[in-house]
Amino acid sequence: MKRILLAALVPTALSMAGCGSFYAQAEQPEVCIAVPSQTFTLPTGGIAVAPPGGFQDTFSGQVDLGISDALPDFLVNGSPDDHILRFLSLEASITSDSAAANFDWLDDLSLTVSSGGLTEQLAYYGGGMTTGSKVLRVGPLDGRNNIVAYLRNGSMVLTLEGAVAIPAGAQIPSSWTASVKGCFSAKVKKTFQEMIDGT
Repeated sequence: MKRILLAALVPTALSMAGCGSFYAQAEQPEVCIAVPSQTFTLPTGGIAVAPPGGFQDTFSGQVDLGISDALPDFLVNGSPDDHILRFLSLEASITSDSAAANFDWLDDLSLTVSSGGLTEQLAYYGGGMTTGSKVLRVGPLDGRNNIVAYLRNGSMVLTLEGAVAIPAGAQIPSSWTASVKGCFSAKVKKTFQEMIDGT
């Protein structure tokens, strides 16, 4: 059953001049959608330690998020003129026990959303971790983003791509397990009748 996660449904006494239509505003400040844990591998060719000059490689993958499974349809189904769906953050957590499996070797990461020939970059991470961290959180490039137009049939396809750079002599994790979640906010402004009709 779909969870109803509205933080507030606030009627506002805003009437359009000449038509007397009252509007209601509904908002979900944050909802996070988790992707089941997945195991990733690096094509190391059997090398356990990075050779002189280090080890570099690129990666990419897609995640199909069922936004409407977490948010009521009337919040996210409709025109960007009266619907706002914002990307808030991406969080990845490595759950592998191996000490070598951490984000220090992550050189860069880009998160994009695409649909119907349109593509928008939502977040970018430029590397630089040196603490053996197993948690990475990336915020939006533009906090005013509105990605509701990228929804198709209640789902949204996100693409993760980037590069790894493991320094010479460092252990290379042949595989690691990670979980990923994306957080979003949603907002809609409609007439009371539209809310009742579900349009």
